[in-house]
Amino acid sequence: MSEGQKRKEWNVFVSYHREIKWLERMAEEGWFLENISFGMRYTFVRGEPRRVVYDIDHFSLPANPTLEKIQEKEVFMEMAQEMGWKEVTHDEGQVYYFVKDYVPGEINELHNDEESRCYRAEKFRNIITDKAVILLWMIVVVCITDLAVRSLETAAGERFIGWFDWFTVIYSAFVSVYILLLRQLAARVARELSVTRSEWEHVTDTATHKKVYRLILTVRGLNRFLHRQQQAGWMLKDMTPLSYSFEKKEERQKVYAMDSKWLIARRWRERQSFTDKKDWMGLNSDWEIASVNEARQKGWSFVCAFGGRCIIYCGDKSRVQPLNDAKYDRSLRFISMVGQLGAFLLCCGLIGGICGFFAGYFGF
Repeated sequence: MSEGQKRKEWNVFVSYHREIKWLERMAEEGWFLENISFGMRYTFVRGEPRRVVYDIDHFSLPANPTLEKIQEKEVFMEMAQEMGWKEVTHDEGQVYYFVKDYVPGEINELHNDEESRCYRAEKFRNIITDKAVILLWMIVVVCITDLAVRSLETAAGERFIGWFDWFTVIYSAFVSVYILLLRQLAARVARELSVTRSEWEHVTDTATHKKVYRLILTVRGLNRFLHRQQQAGWMLKDMTPLSYSFEKKEERQKVYAMDSKWLIARRWRERQSFTDKKDWMGLNSDWEIASVNEARQKGWSFVCAFGGRCIIYCGDKSRVQPLNDAKYDRSLRFISMVGQLGAFLLCCGLIGGICGFFAGYFGF
């Protein structure tokens, strides 16, 4: 193939680091990025195969930009050029792609300090969350339109757009799910772009890190699951209600313990109350502070916490003291998974569903 020949590729990425690695592999094969359309159509031009590095940034102006914001892109472009980076192209979302030749022993990242990486990560988070806000307003508009249609139908005494009710329900449901996915994507992108390439590659290495999806309902079940993973050399690093992230470590004498607001309240029943009547959203951290201090005194080390609802500790089997009474091992993790507000909403939905069923059954 001769130099200057062009090639088009379609690809979809939810990880910018994976996209960058793919572009660098294409360059090693002699295909260099020339243009991106719609965030998924890549145009490459043929050249002499060599090792290059790519990086990205985003530039867009708020509704009322300051002079600093207006000049930010120009200042950054000059700085990047001085560091040897060349602007390649940008997509419709104003994501700019930069490239430079790889130089061994030198810094081969455009954002080479923590402050600039965190600033970039926040910009990309805002891109996604802004889309979620727009979609949320679209749901509001559709619901208001549905109410207006209902009012017109009531005034006219007939149903002339009956299908619009179903459209509102289905549209709102799908868009709501999409908004939740965007929220998760925003958090994931921010985490990814706030670390260095080497740190990201280390975390995504399947030989040293893995993620397991599992629904575990009891404290005892959680302890057994974590113990089995630990026996296989996998130590817990982070968790969500349904997923557990592990790192490969050979520490076979470790044990785990879970603590929550409900459990520490049982231990401190006659000593202190963690009830805050103003804390409607479960944001008060008093119980977490007390839990961490007490766990440290008993030899436990903090591993991770989830949503202000539960904390996981680990420690040497021969040195730690039990954090909670064994009788609580059979207690449910329900509240720690969905939170007090989530549990309240689920109970309200269940009660409303039961009442609605009986009301319909008896013809009320």
